Amino acid sequence: MIGFSQIQTFLEVARSGSFANASRRLSLPRSTVSARVRALEQRLNVRLLHRTTRRITLTDEGRRYMEQCQEAIDKLMRAEAELSRPDDIAGTIRVTVPIDMSKRWLARTLGTFADQHPSIRIEVIVTDETLDLVENNIDLALRGGAPGNPGLVARKLDDGKLALYASSQYAAERLHEATLSSLSEHVVFDPTNRFKGRLTTSAQNAQVETRNFELAKELAIQSRGIALLPENLCQEEVRTAQLVRLSFVEPLPRLPLYIVMPTRLHMPARVRTFIDFLVAAETKPCATSASEPPASR
Repeated sequence: MIGFSQIQTFLEVARSGSFANASRRLSLPRSTVSARVRALEQRLNVRLLHRTTRRITLTDEGRRYMEQCQEAIDKLMRAEAELSRPDDIAGTIRVTVPIDMSKRWLARTLGTFADQHPSIRIEVIVTDETLDLVENNIDLALRGGAPGNPGLVARKLDDGKLALYASSQYAAERLHEATLSSLSEHVVFDPTNRFKGRLTTSAQNAQVETRNFELAKELAIQSRGIALLPENLCQEEVRTAQLVRLSFVEPLPRLPLYIVMPTRLHMPARVRTFIDFLVAAETKPCATSASEPPASR
């Protein structure tokens, strides 16, 4: 027989990381919480938690059981929510984006979504720090290059094109044509850190290193070297001849942009609706014509 109270208690202990925290959240005596989890382990004949004097961690079996239980409960909660409040799209969505995210695209996209859902409030955290989504109570992140922790859920939103750029002066003085066969004689600014291990040729080490697209672009404009940058970031500079787009003999890496979530389970309707909106949007950040870069990390 399925013990729902035992499962609920186990999930709360696993989420909160301790019996004491679960006891407070469930308004139950700690002894009851401990007894329920122990009874669940005895019924399943498997250890779900590693217990020490300082912390509680999941065993491999406990982690798998937690994921399966959460998925089942999530389906039940979605079914109940659809029947009881099918149109209740309200509340706050907390989103984190990198500094290099196109602010023009972001403002336009968030504004359109807010117009469609006036009961939604969106809080945007702009930072290059890879924040812990659970610890900081963040619903989703937009991250370029790599989603982050392998335990997170990621969905690709866009795939940006990268190109090599140099100033017109640099190209005239250091390059005979706009085609590069080797980077060995050049300093290359690579904020994406995606050249390493991808190309057979190596570049000179730069005295200045940066993970910021705007700074790398300015260094290229000042003829300090060649920069690997998103194409949409450099359209205006190419148009005004501040930068020259270079052809390269080897394929260049791309810069994917991901929607990152702590989990698909128990996702509020407002967050699911926002994710669906981002995916369905005709204009993506890597394709925007704004003179601002897409996400980098």
